[in-house]
Amino acid sequence: MKTTVELPDELMRQIKIRAAASDRKLKDTFEELIRRGLDAAEAEAPRDPVEALRKRLKFHSDGSVTNPGGIDDAAFFEALDQIRKQSRRETLNDPFA
Repeated sequence: MKTTVELPDELMRQIKIRAAASDRKLKDTFEELIRRGLDAAEAEAPRDPVEALRKRLKFHSDGSVTNPGGIDDAAFFEALDQIRKQSRRETLNDPFA
C-alpha cells in the first residue's frame, strides 16, 4: 500500500542514513522501524486495567500515592463531599425486605 507521510526533516535524514548504512531500501527501513515501534508499544501497554492504573500512579517516600492524570479540581471534590453527606442522611433500603 502506498501512502504519504509528513515527517520532520531531521527524522527523515536519520532514517535515510540508517537505510544507507544497512544497505537497505528506504521503504524496508521504514517498515522495520514502524514494526519495532508498534511491538515495543504493545509490550509496554499493560493489558490489565488495574496494572495500567498502577503504572500511572506516583508512589512517594512518605507512603502517599498520587495520580498525576487524576482530577485536580477543588469544586469537584466539594460536590462529591456534598453527594456523600446527602447519601448518609438518606435511610437505607433493605434489599431483602
